[in-house]
This record gives sequence, structure tokens and C-alpha cells, in this order.
Amino acid sequence: MDKGSCEILCDLYLIASKFAFRLVKQEEIGKALGLSQQSVSRILRDLESSGLIQRDITKEGEIIRLTQDGENRLASMLGEITKLIARNRIITLRGRVVSGKGEGSFFVSLPYYKEAFLKYLGFESYPGTLNLVLYDRQSIENRTLLDISKGIEIPEHREPDRILGSVKAFPAAINGISPAAVVLPSRTVHPRSVIEVISPYKLREKLGLKDGDEAEVEVLL
Repeated sequence: MDKGSCEILCDLYLIASKFAFRLVKQEEIGKALGLSQQSVSRILRDLESSGLIQRDITKEGEIIRLTQDGENRLASMLGEITKLIARNRIITLRGRVVSGKGEGSFFVSLPYYKEAFLKYLGFESYPGTLNLVLYDRQSIENRTLLDISKGIEIPEHREPDRILGSVKAFPAAINGISPAAVVLPSRTVHPRSVIEVISPYKLREKLGLKDGDEAEVEVLL
């Protein structure tokens, strides 16, 4: 999309979002957008000549309608913006598989967390986590983004004899396999260089992984 196309679509969005499908005067448009009446008139003529709007002009003002092409162009622009935002929200973490001490299996198997993962993440996790040690600088830097990002907050839960800590989770894909999630328990024995991944699958078997193998996790912030 070139600069000229961006400008005309921005004009189309501003006009359509505020003034379409109702009687309006150019002076009103100009006042709302901080433009002169002459600038508004030029913009409307350009949009009309481009086949993006239809104008019904009366003595009291005009009614502006999007044409089918105008709707299609706005929808296409929205799709491109949505893709751009999605790309900017995905980070990559690379690590090597390492065995845990069994805490992940115990943690994921607790009824509260099983139900919470199903409720908040949309899947019932395999009873265990896949642990990855981050090894490159970019992954370690990206790991800090998880700390400052909101994620999906699974609240703390109190039981008669214990308190189950809160968990922050991020939807993810590991080596292209999803659904999955990176989970950050508020109470953990792991250093920050280790991440835990959960999934409905037994990931070691699903991906053919063993200790020392590399894996790549794409995380949606």
C-alpha cells in the first residue's frame, strides 16, 4: 500500500466512522476534524471520484454512504492492521529441553489447576510440563517481556490446608504444535532462565524430544 492509498483510506475511515449514513454539513465535518470547509470538500470529491463513497446532496446538507468498494477497501485495511498487530505481539523463545524434578506434574495434576487451565486456556493439560532452558540472548531478553506483560491471570486459590499460588499464562505454539501455553507460577523453584510449557499433548513424545534437544516456542503476549 503506497502513501497515497494510505491517505485516502485514512480519510475514508474518518468520514465513515463519524459522518456516514446521516445528514451532515461540510462545516460540521470540518469543525470535528480541524479542517477547512475547502479541505473537506476536496476530500469528499476525491473519495467520490475514487468510487469509495456515494453522496446524496440536499439543501440541508448531504448524506454520505460507503460504496461496496469502500467497504471492501476498509475491511482489507483492517485485516492488514490486525495482522501487523498480531506479528508485533508474538515473541520467540528458544531453549534446550531439561528434566524437571516432578513439581510440574504435581502442579498440573491438581484439580484446581486442571479446571483453571480448561477455563482460561481452553484445554486440559497433560499432567506434566516441558521445561526449557533459554540459551540465547534474544530469548532471555524476550523472557523479560513475559514479566511485564499482562498475560492470562489464573488467580490464587485457598484450600483448607494450603494456598495454591496464582499463575500467569501465555498462549503459545512449540515447534509449530498448538494448543500450548507458557506458564509462570508465582511460586516456582526454577530460575528465570527456565520456562515451563503445558499442552494437551505429552510434548516429549509428540515432538520426539529428549534432554538437550532444542525447541522453539512462539508466545502470544
